[in-house]
Amino acid sequence: MGFMGFGMQKWIYTMRPRKPFSMQRKGSFTAVPSKSRKFKLQPSENKGSCNLAIVLLIIFSLLIGLMIPKWSAYENKRINAEIEFRESRNNTAFNFLIKSGKNRLSSGKIHGAYSEFTLALNLKPNNRELNSLLLETLEILCFDYNTHCDELEELDFN
Repeated sequence: MGFMGFGMQKWIYTMRPRKPFSMQRKGSFTAVPSKSRKFKLQPSENKGSCNLAIVLLIIFSLLIGLMIPKWSAYENKRINAEIEFRESRNNTAFNFLIKSGKNRLSSGKIHGAYSEFTLALNLKPNNRELNSLLLETLEILCFDYNTHCDELEELDFN
């Protein structure tokens, strides 16, 4: 049984339950006349849409072709700016580490100076001043404190 509200039609909520194994009742409706049509395959007469699609494809490819050089130039400028920014940050950090390491070395904080110089070595491994300061620090650590002698031997051979 259905509820009378929510747009239900009267024939739905007045229906009685059907008997078991009987045919299902259908509601009252008007039959739609059926028309049979036969379709055959034939070429389309609308030829303008194909030409339009080709024209749009050509215009789109030309626009993309014109935009690629501008995009690559923009990307090159952006990448170069990122590289310059990283190099300037690395130079600033390197100079700070060298200055801090020299101050610690002069004040007798040899272990702190060694840590500063090893951090600076990660930024610029081929710096002559840094290599000489690191060698000096390792000599002090090895001979006075008996530590880091293995690193001193590795530096002497390289």
